[in-house]
Amino acid sequence: MEFYTRCPDMDRSTMPKHRWETLQMPKVKVVKLDSNKLLKEQTDYMPKVADIANCPQHLLPSKQWEDNFLSDFSELRAALSRFESSNVQNSSSLSMDKEESSQCSNEPTVSLVLGMDSVSRTSMLKNRIRSLQYATTLSKDECSWVFALCVAVDTPFDADTSSYLRCLLRKCASLRSEKLEVDDEVVMLNILATISGRYFGQLEV
Repeated sequence: MEFYTRCPDMDRSTMPKHRWETLQMPKVKVVKLDSNKLLKEQTDYMPKVADIANCPQHLLPSKQWEDNFLSDFSELRAALSRFESSNVQNSSSLSMDKEESSQCSNEPTVSLVLGMDSVSRTSMLKNRIRSLQYATTLSKDECSWVFALCVAVDTPFDADTSSYLRCLLRKCASLRSEKLEVDDEVVMLNILATISGRYFGQLEV
């Protein structure tokens, strides 16, 4: 009685009918979709990435070579980390002014690489990989820089840095696939492909 007193505009005699109609209404509304129309309107939100390029088998490094190289590379990273943390060189010898840095810009020396902080190393590694995007060959200088930065860069990587390493792997494989015989460039490509693909795990992604 209290409810109807509060709602004087509602006819009490109609309440059972309203309640009955409410109970007859489906609790779940099923909407029929036109799948053809939906597919036409749907956009690709994931880019299609090409497979890693194949190359003649004789250009690929052997499993034994890869294992030995990865062992040496891991030891090199550990040695550099110990050297950096031991403070054998004081901060003044590690830091370089702009003039000295420009003179050594074509060669990744230990002092130059250790003079960078962790963020700078990662940023420069990305820039070096980005510069290879449209390259038709891999120069010795570029290989040396990418190799040195891979030795010094901190891990684990974030998603963005990992994507750059995958790009490096794909670029090395693409350039290698165009070669016919083993030469110095193929050796450099195999080194960087092994680092990015196996050491940093991008071959498994």
